[in-house]
Amino acid sequence: MERRDFCKSMMGAIGACSYVLANPMRPLYAFSPETACKTLLVIFQRGGCDGLNTVVPFGEDEYYNLRPTIGIPAPDGSADSAINLDGFFGLHPALDAFAPIFNSGDLAVLPSAHYPNASRSHFDGQHFIESAASFADRNNKDDLDGWLNRHMATLNQAGQLRAISFGNSVSQSLRGEIDVSTFNNLNNFNLGLDQNVGNSLISRLIGVYDQTPLPDTKNRRVTHAAGQVALNNLDVINTINSEVYIPANGATYPTNSYGSQLMQTAQLIKANAGLEVVTISHGGYDTHGNQGAANGSQANRLRDFSRGIGAFYQDLGDRMSDVLVLTMSEFGRTARENGSAGTDHGNASSWFVVGGGNVNGGVFGDWPGLQPDQLYQGRYLNFTVDYRNVFGEILTNFLGNPDLSVIFTGDSNDPADPDSPAAFAPVGIVA
Repeated sequence: MERRDFCKSMMGAIGACSYVLANPMRPLYAFSPETACKTLLVIFQRGGCDGLNTVVPFGEDEYYNLRPTIGIPAPDGSADSAINLDGFFGLHPALDAFAPIFNSGDLAVLPSAHYPNASRSHFDGQHFIESAASFADRNNKDDLDGWLNRHMATLNQAGQLRAISFGNSVSQSLRGEIDVSTFNNLNNFNLGLDQNVGNSLISRLIGVYDQTPLPDTKNRRVTHAAGQVALNNLDVINTINSEVYIPANGATYPTNSYGSQLMQTAQLIKANAGLEVVTISHGGYDTHGNQGAANGSQANRLRDFSRGIGAFYQDLGDRMSDVLVLTMSEFGRTARENGSAGTDHGNASSWFVVGGGNVNGGVFGDWPGLQPDQLYQGRYLNFTVDYRNVFGEILTNFLGNPDLSVIFTGDSNDPADPDSPAAFAPVGIVA
């Protein structure tokens, strides 16, 4: 093989991943096929998902006064009406894949989750939530790392493929000290060579990257570390082939990148690849106009969203006992529909947690109400569940993190201070 072909192939493999390296000289760990662990999958609904039409408060008359054209009808058994949960709340009819999960007790519904002093900027809202930033930290947003990366740094467990951020770049929640790989599709992560030639090349490269580099330049050290990560990831990813993968239990994933990413996550979990955290984005929720009610732009996104998660839940079956799916959005929408039959940037939104015998199913959080004096600033749904309580409970009770003070960085130890770790309390969602 000519030298230029070798360089092109290797740089292509390294370029297929993004890395966040704090100390490129620290040891890297090879994949262990015996490694099995608990896995948290975080799905971010980007664009600001309208929570009031996702988890529908059909039991409150004011909901229909605020939304005369886009309100979801109360459950009546028809395809366009809400899916009844508890006699007061219902799911948008496009969330039909969630109904059997809820009925099995494996879906926790949070209709009013958010954070204090919230931003209605898409960028800032996503950045602050994914950083779990204290109010004081928000002024230094360029320096913020992610809550999931801080979690991994706290436990500092061995295992190379600990975290994957699906997409074009590392999600904010996974930025920080621990190396994180970014993929759009695992099947595209290869050297682009004949298998025999590729195996021979990898064998030789392992010998090169096992050596200690001369620490004379930072670029050399970073390249050495990135090469080790790429080779280890190739080792893991070559053990699966989603092109011939058959999901279990008759599960059918959406035929798009979102569905592929969910399916590949399930494959890696089944392969016991030591996968601890995965992040996936699902966009298209900025519904300023023509939002629709039971049908329309939001319904199309919710249908894709729920059916992907439903397939993932069905595919993993009993393996869901070691998996949690957490969904979130940067904010909800205005309580009142606007003149364009849509909704504008708001405050609290609906979040979901899906598991398999490890979740307390049901609806969580007091309902803040939709009367004018109950709305935040007279326009927005108030939050009654602080999202950091959700993070804290999952980290502590599911992932076994013993030190939330590293995750939540408020300076105060006063429980009355919402930015203090002492203020965080379990919601009751993790069984």
